[in-house]
Amino acid sequence: MKRVGSREFKNRQAYYLRRVRKGETILVTDHGKPVAKVEPITGDNTTAPGLEEKLQELAAQGHLRLGTKPFKPFQPVVAKGKPASRIIIEDRD
Repeated sequence: MKRVGSREFKNRQAYYLRRVRKGETILVTDHGKPVAKVEPITGDNTTAPGLEEKLQELAAQGHLRLGTKPFKPFQPVVAKGKPASRIIIEDRD
């Protein structure tokens, strides 16, 4: 795997993308720390996964748990007294 700094990758992006098209994987670093991996797309599906597919994948890996019910409609809280905005304005004076 080829390691390349972020500035070098930015300046010679076309060169590195050609290498990726040929099957090579490029590890992009920032101050010596890996920040991205550019690799060829495999298989017939050349589109990025949608949100739902990515959420399903993360749930299968155990990183999150999908909700089962939609959120309930928002019910504002009614409070007695002055509005909070009025209290803040008065406090600023």
